Amino acid sequence: MTQPSPNSCKEALCRAAMAGMLCTIYFTAGQYAVAANRSQEEVSRDFHKTVTLGAGQSVHIEHKFGEVRVHGDSGRDVKISATIRVQANSHDEAESFAQKIQIDVQQSGEGVRIKTIYPEQDSRWFHLGRNTSYSVNYDIGMPSDAPLNVRNSFGSTEASGIHASTDIDNSHGSVTMRDVGAARVNNSFGSIELTGAAGNTTVTDTNGSVQVSDVKGTLEVRNRFGNITTKNIQGAATITGGNGAVMLSDSASGNITTSFGSVDARNVNGDLTVHDNNGNVEIATIGGAADITNSFGNATFSDVHGLVNCRTSNGRIKASALTGSSVTIRDSFGNIELDAINGTLDAETSNGKITVRDARGAVTLRTSFGAIEATNLPKGVRATNGNGAITLTDIGADAYAKTSFGSVLAERVNGNLTVEDYNGSVTARNVKGDASVRTSFSGVTLDGIGGKISVDNQNGGIAVTASRPASGCRDISLKTSFSSIRVQIPQGLGYNLTAHTSFGRISSEPPVTSTGSMGGDTLNGTIGSGGCQLQLNNANGSIEIANAP
Repeated sequence: MTQPSPNSCKEALCRAAMAGMLCTIYFTAGQYAVAANRSQEEVSRDFHKTVTLGAGQSVHIEHKFGEVRVHGDSGRDVKISATIRVQANSHDEAESFAQKIQIDVQQSGEGVRIKTIYPEQDSRWFHLGRNTSYSVNYDIGMPSDAPLNVRNSFGSTEASGIHASTDIDNSHGSVTMRDVGAARVNNSFGSIELTGAAGNTTVTDTNGSVQVSDVKGTLEVRNRFGNITTKNIQGAATITGGNGAVMLSDSASGNITTSFGSVDARNVNGDLTVHDNNGNVEIATIGGAADITNSFGNATFSDVHGLVNCRTSNGRIKASALTGSSVTIRDSFGNIELDAINGTLDAETSNGKITVRDARGAVTLRTSFGAIEATNLPKGVRATNGNGAITLTDIGADAYAKTSFGSVLAERVNGNLTVEDYNGSVTARNVKGDASVRTSFSGVTLDGIGGKISVDNQNGGIAVTASRPASGCRDISLKTSFSSIRVQIPQGLGYNLTAHTSFGRISSEPPVTSTGSMGGDTLNGTIGSGGCQLQLNNANGSIEIANAP
């Protein structure tokens, strides 16, 4: 690595304090410009020293302007090798400055301290050699069971095979760590790559990517303006990002917080918590609970074995294979699509469509300005809409649907059906239980209703076909205005009939035995031997009674 002159370096460092990233660009450009100057002379000098490290002692390195490479060895020796390079206008200037660069090695009861000492910036030599560039690169072997502490700037740092604790503080260069013990690493304006840590690990970066894998303890990562990739974490993983993508795979548990970046988390054995602001979230195969908070981004998750709680504002939610006891979804301005839900489900959005398939627990759905479609719900459903259609099929228990300015379609309901609609049509087929419908300004069609039937309509037609129950009969009450009523009843069943209309006529295919008033707009009597109530009320429309096919 080649460095700018001391005076230019001082200027670059001052600019770094004001605008770090701009300084980095300036520093790098200056470095290459000086290195490419063929008119300059280069001098290099090697340094070698070996000292013995006692048991329990550590190695501390303080350096700048160059690479630091440290690797663990057998034995108790610390083997220090360094290469000093200087480039100047003349060979004498380069040689003179190279001799002024010192490597200080001190031993104490705590261990070995290695420090690079450069000439003072205000010296006369610095003034004369302002076009000088320099670097010192280290290669150090040390006992693998000794702790390591490195402070470096304007150069990369690499540590491998250090099985004790490793502490690295770096800036303006990359950090690479492999096969270390418990680790703490801090870097700015450079990437971090850590593979294999035997203990708890803490990683902090400012403006570079972070990659961490194979950590046997817990992991804590903080980063700004860079992607974070982590995998194979045996302990809990806590990740805080800023403006880059976050990826977590194969960990004991996870807690992820970021903004302006996507999140991808999978194969988490325990619980997972995700807080994102402006990025997509995708998670898969979570052994515990999943708590997801997001805004302005989509959320996709599958194969979650614990409780699910997902809240987002302006993104789509898509989920499948959720086997926990409950799922709670909250959204606005986004569609919700759910498939294969094992527990209870409570899903709500404001301005999006809700689609649910195969939900095995009780289901509650709410939206406005979007449709609701739900199918194969063994334990029933409550669906509430504001201004959209509702479609319910293959419901194993009771079904409740409420909307306005939207239609309702229900098919194959194994329990009771209740519909509250305003200004929308209602169609129901093959309902084994009771059917209760209220709407206006649209038609109601009920076919194959096995229980009681109650329809309250205004300004819309009613067409009803009752099924033959297992025994006896079921009450039927139909009411509308300004349209017709047509009801088909099973043959052979008895009803007590009360029918009234105005500006219309009443007709009956089954014979009616009159027991009261009878006229063109009123018919009271019995069908068969009587029994259940058949109440038909209309205004300004006809009434027709027919035999069910």
